[in-house]
Amino acid sequence: MALNFVYENKKSVFSRIAAVLNYFFCIIGIFVCLAAAFVLIHRETPQPFKANTALRLTFDTGLSEDRPSDLAGALTFGNPPTVADVVLGLHRAAQDPKITALIGYLPSVDLSLAQIQEIRDAVIAFGATGKATVVFAPSFGELGGGLGAYYLATAFKEIRMQPTGEVGVAGISVESPYFRKALEKIGIHPSFGARYEYKTGADSLTAEKMSAAERENMKSLIDGFLTQAAADIGKARIIPADKMKKILTDGPYFADEALKLRLIDKADYVDGLEDEIREKYDETVDFFDYAYATEPHPSAKDDVFALIPAVGAIQTGDSVFGGGAYASVLGTSTFSDNLRNAADDETVKAIVVRLDSPGGGYIPSDTMWRELNYVKSVKNKPVVCSIASMAASGGYFMTLGCDAVFAEPSAITGSVGVFGGKLVFKDLLQKLNIGVSNINVGKNAGLSSAANDFTPEQRKFFEQSLDRVYKDFTAKVAERRNFDAKKIDAVARGRVFTGMQAVENGLIDGIGGLTQALEKAAELSGLKHPLPLVEYPIQPTRFEMLSDFLMSGKLKTAGVVPAFKAWAKRDFRVFFNGFSIEK
Repeated sequence: MALNFVYENKKSVFSRIAAVLNYFFCIIGIFVCLAAAFVLIHRETPQPFKANTALRLTFDTGLSEDRPSDLAGALTFGNPPTVADVVLGLHRAAQDPKITALIGYLPSVDLSLAQIQEIRDAVIAFGATGKATVVFAPSFGELGGGLGAYYLATAFKEIRMQPTGEVGVAGISVESPYFRKALEKIGIHPSFGARYEYKTGADSLTAEKMSAAERENMKSLIDGFLTQAAADIGKARIIPADKMKKILTDGPYFADEALKLRLIDKADYVDGLEDEIREKYDETVDFFDYAYATEPHPSAKDDVFALIPAVGAIQTGDSVFGGGAYASVLGTSTFSDNLRNAADDETVKAIVVRLDSPGGGYIPSDTMWRELNYVKSVKNKPVVCSIASMAASGGYFMTLGCDAVFAEPSAITGSVGVFGGKLVFKDLLQKLNIGVSNINVGKNAGLSSAANDFTPEQRKFFEQSLDRVYKDFTAKVAERRNFDAKKIDAVARGRVFTGMQAVENGLIDGIGGLTQALEKAAELSGLKHPLPLVEYPIQPTRFEMLSDFLMSGKLKTAGVVPAFKAWAKRDFRVFFNGFSIEK
């Protein structure tokens, strides 16, 4: 008893210390926020850039579609630039008379083909204003693997490469490993089901080789990618598309051959380009410095469009930033909160969802579909979807809740189907002499057990579950896209489409990226031009992230930071430009 009493007293002391620290950090937070707000409110107009300025855009890292909002994510990934930063920054620069050139550097490219197409369009639009665009790369891949980098480079009017480099275009190669025999060899049995033959997400576990359906679907995607790339590159390099397609599949090419084929304009080292830049332009500025410095900052009363990133595998709960669609989690709670906050904001006139998801759970996907419909029907606000790189399966399901959907020609979408199941470790456990005892009350109590396969009754229920999900999914697609039974069967069964194929089959509304999504949002809002685009959620400051981390979220629950942000929230948002579009 005495020991417990001492322990309780110590616990009480620690609780009081924690409470004091909480209030201390809250007070410090208030002063820091007030100081930040004072600086933001009284900040001077950014120093103008010099006339005849060249922007230097270096592609040495991947571009994200969202940003981390927690301390762990911020410390791991920093504040990564997004595709939206590049696209909208280029539109601002195109309209800025003091910016006269764009210099691109391609040491490496880690972007999807769809992202490359969106950035290509923005670079081409910049050059169409009469401004110079030139790009340099040490090499466009070696021994192949350079199609993406070269595709991006062809958006620039002049392409330069190191004399020892290669234009590593050699077609497209896809390799898929199949683990069924290896798994069964060690005693693991994959027990899965799918609707239907094109829904091959589990085939790497359940099959021994690529199925005829998967091969057909993948071949269709690859042909679509190559055809689109050949057309775009051929147009840029003034080479017929059919000839360019052969060039893209017959490489790679060394610098001298690339010059003869007109794939590049000059073989030289980077210092030669640097000398020319110093002679031609009065100043050279890093593109992202320019983009961040020129972001507009609407006041709290200004009308805006809301940009809501939706990135990652779809799950119930909170979102987790991981840097990409396959590494991140798109959580129902986070997405719904962001969506409803934007819907409740009277200054938000339309919502643009930037979607990049390979799919996920059916229930959470259905939840987010419902949330999007809620915003449209209850809040009467237009919702436009811009597919970044992919919106497959549950990701495509989300698009059904939007008024309009746009994707780049090489984006991945569709995959209307379902698969599920489990890995059964029964044989492996026996090999390792590990016994498992079960107590199951109910015939389906062990349905998800990894120690045993489905019983006949459980298998029947599992198959019925797949049928139910497929029926519901296809019914919602048919209703939203106005498909009859024959049409839905032709586009479903798990088939995957490129963005171009999706438009042709009526699965989405048009080709394009953020630019087209903003135009559509303006049209649906009855506006002549898009409004400034504000990113939701409001990005917390590093101090808020640290405070939240140190006090396990107590700053949030105390209401100090939210109350202050409600007063000055516009000054804490990350803004993108709603560029003008002449009609």
